[in-house]
Amino acid sequence: MGKFDKIFNSEDKSAATLTLEESVAAVALVAAETNSPDTDADILESILWESEIFAEYSEDDMSAMFQKLAGIIAQDGLGALFNTAWALIPDELVLDTFAITTAMFVADGEVSDKHKPFFQEFQKALGVEDEESEEIIEDVIAAYSEESEGEESDLDGPLYVSPEGNFSVSIPVDEQRGGKIDEEDGSVAFSDDFGVLLKIDYFLIADAAEAEIESAGEEVYLKSFLDNFISQAILDKVPNSKLLHAEYLEDEEAYFAVLDLPAGATISGEKNSGPLTRIDAYRGLMAFIADDFCYTVSCQRIYEEGNELGSLESEVEGIMNNIFAFIETIEFSEAA
Repeated sequence: MGKFDKIFNSEDKSAATLTLEESVAAVALVAAETNSPDTDADILESILWESEIFAEYSEDDMSAMFQKLAGIIAQDGLGALFNTAWALIPDELVLDTFAITTAMFVADGEVSDKHKPFFQEFQKALGVEDEESEEIIEDVIAAYSEESEGEESDLDGPLYVSPEGNFSVSIPVDEQRGGKIDEEDGSVAFSDDFGVLLKIDYFLIADAAEAEIESAGEEVYLKSFLDNFISQAILDKVPNSKLLHAEYLEDEEAYFAVLDLPAGATISGEKNSGPLTRIDAYRGLMAFIADDFCYTVSCQRIYEEGNELGSLESEVEGIMNNIFAFIETIEFSEAA
C-alpha cells in the first residue's frame, strides 16, 4: 500500500457542494497538505491565478474559496474533499489540474527526489499516463526557469528596519491578505489572516552574558536561554502546550525547539458550526547570536482536526526549513 493511499483511495465523501474552480483548487490543496503540509498558501494562490481557470477570481474570491476548502478539510478530512472535488473535474481539465499541482513542487528548476513518490501516486490517482506526466513536468520546469530569469529578488520589496538598526528584513506578509506588523520593545511579529506567523525577538548581550558565554560556551548559554524563554513566554501561558523536540545545531551554532500549542495559533476557526476558537499550531523557535545580539526567530505551522499531519520528524524538518528560509531574508548588522 502506498504512503498516500489513505487519501487517494479513501471512500469518504463530503456533502459540500463545489464549483468547477473550487474542485480544481481542492485537488491541488489536498496534494499540498498530503505531500508537503508546510507549502506556503501564497504559492498555491499565485499558481491558481496564472491559470485561465481562475482568470475572473478576485482577491476576495480566492480568500473565500480557501476558507471554504479549509472548513471542509476540518469537518470531513482530506480524502473526502479529494473524492468530492475529483468527481466534478471533467476529462479536459485533468491535465491542467495535474500541471497546477506540479507547479507547487518545482524548486530550483527541478522536482526534487523527495516529491517523486508522491507524484507517482498522484499521477495514478488522476489517471495520467507516464508520457503525459513527463511532458507536463518538463513544461512546468521550463516555465519556472523562464520566470526565474526575469524575476527580481524578493529583497527588492518593502523592508522592515528594527528601531535599533541591528537588522532589516523583507516584510513577508501582504496587507491584502490581512498582513500586519506588531512591534514591541525587542520584538517584531509578522502575521496574516491565513496563519502565517514569523517573529523576531532580540536583545543586546550584556557584559554578564558575555562572561557566561565565554565560561560555559555558546551551546550551554543558548539552551539555557531558549528553555527559559519557552517556559515563560509559552508553556506558562498556553494551556496544555508541550515541548516536542529540541536540539543544538552545531553547524549553525543555534538552538532549535518545536512545541505543540493546542488552541495556540494566531488565527481562529469554526468547528462543527460552533463559535470561533483558536486553531491548534506547532511553534518552532531558533535561538542564535549575531553581532552582539541574541535572537530568537520563530514560526508557526497551523493544523486543524482532520488534517493529515506528517511524522514528527517530517514536521520538525519542515518547520526548521521555514525558519532557515526566513533567516536568509534577514540582514544583520551592529546596532546604530
